[in-house]
Amino acid sequence: MLTLTRTDTARAIATALLASGLWLLPACQRDASSHPPASPTFPVASPKLADTFYEREFVGEVHAARYAEVRSRLKGVVDALAVDEGQRVKAGQLLFTLSARELQQELLKARAGTKSAEAELKLLRLERDNTRMLFEKKVVSEAEMALAESKLDALDARVDESKANEIQIGVSLGYAKVRAPFDGVINRIPRKVGSVVAEDDLLTTIADASEVLVYFRVSEREYLELNGAASETQPKQVSLRLADGTLHPHAGTVDAVESEVSRDTGNLSFRARFPNPNGTLKHGSSGKVVIKTEVPSALLVPQSSTFEVQGRLFVYAVDGNSTTRAKEFVSKLRVGDSFVVASGLSEQDRFIVAGVQKVKEGMRIDAVPPS
Repeated sequence: MLTLTRTDTARAIATALLASGLWLLPACQRDASSHPPASPTFPVASPKLADTFYEREFVGEVHAARYAEVRSRLKGVVDALAVDEGQRVKAGQLLFTLSARELQQELLKARAGTKSAEAELKLLRLERDNTRMLFEKKVVSEAEMALAESKLDALDARVDESKANEIQIGVSLGYAKVRAPFDGVINRIPRKVGSVVAEDDLLTTIADASEVLVYFRVSEREYLELNGAASETQPKQVSLRLADGTLHPHAGTVDAVESEVSRDTGNLSFRARFPNPNGTLKHGSSGKVVIKTEVPSALLVPQSSTFEVQGRLFVYAVDGNSTTRAKEFVSKLRVGDSFVVASGLSEQDRFIVAGVQKVKEGMRIDAVPPS
């Protein structure tokens, strides 16, 4: 009788299991080959045709439409201030009074000189009349008569000169009363009462910012693009983004363009005019001029659908057999999160919208509409 040990029993069981596994393996393989793996699913769409727009921003400097430096036109002392800093004034309103005692004395002297010359002129006219009477009676010669006339003419000219000098001093003395050139707001007053001022010293500045001018610089290329997009009959509408990121509530218009391109920067200076009825914009402040350009019938491709290879843009196009292939296209510009197609794609093309990083060339996919 044959007796089996535990070792022999284990070996027999293992051999039986191996044999059964080898027998089942071809069946499993046959079953797996009859059910091929499913194709991966990706959302697929076509380029979207729509009217859109894009915005460009340019740093601008804000200037009051009317701004003036108020300067002293004579030498003197500030006698009185009629206004305060930040005060709104009217055209012709008194701002400063300057002391001009020297000019006052000169004016008195000029008036006295004029009166003296006029009195002398009267006397000389009497003498001329007497000389004429004697000349008519042939008592004096023609030369004496001519001399009397020339003396009278010379004195008459001196009287006119004295009067002109008097008027000039009076005009200069009028500069002691400094008045506002237009309606506006007074800014800093650096020279207070008692300050000595010389001719052309700055007294203050005045700004009328009910309307402002914003100057900004544009490259030559951008200028040509803007010029092509602008209407020939209507000024270009613009907006102004303030320092806090908000938009100025009133739209502006570009009403002037510099006639020369800067050789140093290659830029042109533009000027935009904005209403400022509430005085929000101040002279010397800054902002960003926003120019909105319409793009009609633009062919749009989401940026997330694209990939870049050596600076060239591609999408994974899907053909009628649901097979992928990389297709290059040229972008005209970027609008928000989409590219505007210049060439390479049409409305009939279909491409993978999302998950392009998981796609390979020639892959078969299961195309579904984007969610």
